[in-house]
Amino acid sequence: MSTSPLPREDFEAALAARKELGPDYEPALVDSFVDKVEAALVARGQPRQQLQPAPSPQPASGTAVPPGGRVAVAIVSVVMGIPLTAITLGTGSLLAMIICWVGIVAVNVAMGLRRGPG
Repeated sequence: MSTSPLPREDFEAALAARKELGPDYEPALVDSFVDKVEAALVARGQPRQQLQPAPSPQPASGTAVPPGGRVAVAIVSVVMGIPLTAITLGTGSLLAMIICWVGIVAVNVAMGLRRGPG
């Protein structure tokens, strides 16, 4: 007796369709195939609640800063600020340099005001 709930031809057909249709249709193909597998498992008598995947943990808020996020932004700001300063002063534009650094400071202040995890 086969342990696969669906015939091998269904797997091969789904893979062939994926290759032909490309990545744009991949989510729809996967959903369709999962529906077929679930229907086959239900037909075998497996309870529906066992088929549901465990929910993935979601962050508490989309505005939370990940651990080390502030430090990473500060480091990237300095790393980007040095060449921007050299470029703007090399072109003789003090105003451009001031605008760059105001932007860098604004990004860092905004990051500092965001809530941390927990």
